[in-house]
Amino acid sequence: MPYTELVKWVEYFKLRPVGWREDQRTYLTLRTQGVKANAEDIFPTLRLIKINEINSQKPDQAVPKGTFLEKLRNATKGDSDVNLF
Repeated sequence: MPYTELVKWVEYFKLRPVGWREDQRTYLTLRTQGVKANAEDIFPTLRLIKINEINSQKPDQAVPKGTFLEKLRNATKGDSDVNLF
């Protein structure tokens, strides 16, 4: 993976931290059980997403692009289909 693509992935995961979807699902479950707090107050990952959406007009621009990502997207038969080296 080129260095520039790695840097873009780091920036992407700053905007969309790993585990934010699980936190969102957990928050929705908590809401059904009567929790009144905001998601951003309970989960730091959701707070980061909220802050980044407020500060950014186009949050999807941070999605990395590059050779490594294309190879992953094009892989259909597992490891045997991808030649990374």
